[in-house]
Amino acid sequence: MIIQPARQQDLPEILALQKAAFEAEAQLVNDWNIPPLTQTLDELADDWRKGIMLKAVNEDGIIVGTVRGHVAPDGFYIGRLAVLPQWQGRGCGSALLEAMIGRAESNRLVLFTSTKSERNLRLYERFGFRPFKKSTTATGVPLVWLEKI
Repeated sequence: MIIQPARQQDLPEILALQKAAFEAEAQLVNDWNIPPLTQTLDELADDWRKGIMLKAVNEDGIIVGTVRGHVAPDGFYIGRLAVLPQWQGRGCGSALLEAMIGRAESNRLVLFTSTKSERNLRLYERFGFRPFKKSTTATGVPLVWLEKI
């Protein structure tokens, strides 16, 4: 597996991967309108232009994971860490997160996940992220925000 910057021509494949990866999250929180599932290709292209987007590519050249990040006044925000379901549990998410942390353009890293996403929380805490606040989406999904300083 190779981690490299995503290219514009990768975006349709990344969007399909993202939707496949976040189906389990939608089922977990019982909300099929979460942003990773409703995002359009144009919105994804905006994310690609405004920050850093990485992809994990397997030995066959297939994109099996992705993550993105961007600088904000209060830190570097990491989001949409997504791995194809059949590639989960093989270190792909950890490799992507480590690569994004290495490219972060701030001393404060911020991300969030559902409070129900125990697997995600374990991953982030393993990388030194600690909870600092909770919030709720407009549809009632409870979120936990984590930071690493």
